[in-house]
Amino acid sequence: MKKRTLDLRVAVILMSVAGSAAAQGTFTRLGSRDTYVTGMSADGSVVVGIRGQYGPAFRWTAATAVVNIGSVSQLTVISRDGKVIAGSAKDANGVTSAAIWQGGTNWKTLGGPPNGRVLDGVLTSTWGISGDGSVIVGLAWVQPTGAHAFRWDGAHGMVDLGSFFGRSSRANAISADGNVIVGWNETGTYDAALYNWLGSMWWQGMQRLMNPYGWIGQAEGTNDSGSVIVGRGHPSAPRHAYRFTAWDGRVEELGALPRGVRPADQEQENTSIAYGVSDDANVVVGTSGWAPPLDGIVWTPETKMVKVAQYLTAKGVTGFEGWNLVGVNLVSPDGKIIGGTGINPDGQAEGWIAQMK
Repeated sequence: MKKRTLDLRVAVILMSVAGSAAAQGTFTRLGSRDTYVTGMSADGSVVVGIRGQYGPAFRWTAATAVVNIGSVSQLTVISRDGKVIAGSAKDANGVTSAAIWQGGTNWKTLGGPPNGRVLDGVLTSTWGISGDGSVIVGLAWVQPTGAHAFRWDGAHGMVDLGSFFGRSSRANAISADGNVIVGWNETGTYDAALYNWLGSMWWQGMQRLMNPYGWIGQAEGTNDSGSVIVGRGHPSAPRHAYRFTAWDGRVEELGALPRGVRPADQEQENTSIAYGVSDDANVVVGTSGWAPPLDGIVWTPETKMVKVAQYLTAKGVTGFEGWNLVGVNLVSPDGKIIGGTGINPDGQAEGWIAQMK
């Protein structure tokens, strides 16, 4: 009875949202198969991602459609103004490192920190970029073993951000203002870690993210100022997505969607992860489930966690009939544009973006 009451409450909220929508939004498919969306400008006019596991990377606009831009990126990111794209590319010696797109299929590789080492042909990889594109963060393989989070900018070059306990760490994202970097530190499980390049005030130096509710898990995304962090690993539900808000020190457990699986798989499928959050913390996006195909999700304070298709329908968005929207990893600063990857009606992976009015 409790679950039915909750379902009815969510349905009423979504119907209310749909009824109040002033105009229909838009669902835009990228129009090319095997396009996995990983980055988007703030206004949604430029989308980047990869094709296949190791690229090439692509850049999409409404005018150009999908254009291959080279590289061997596993992840491609873009500044909020859409002018700087970063990923990973090979240098003249065939070593892969973090890189900045120079136009066409040309990339400027950024190398590694002074203590860097090459492992399986890889020195560093990009995972996040600041709002203006001046700071890039990611993972660097370092001496003697393991990997560390790194920070790069034009003035300081690549800086090793270190790790706890002599284990590996990775920087997954950076606030738009460039001051707060979030990621994980390996301690048997991935614990959220924060690095404040300025070494002042809120997160002084490098510290594990602590809060009154205990340790939280891996951090995947943050907002413009670093005051909101999302990821997976709530203290009371290690498999569930969370939302941390600095102004009240709260770590909110976001839940997971029920999956129609056999009882033996229910515990494993009871999992979710948040990848992105709007600047005001009111729209969180991610995935729910373990075994593919996953469920793309949106969480808001009003609706809680719902499938993205349900959310878009409530917002008056159409055009995704026959799609299975398996992942949402991008949300605009104002929360009105989201993007991800789905299985199109032809059964192929394809990127998409949706804009709410």
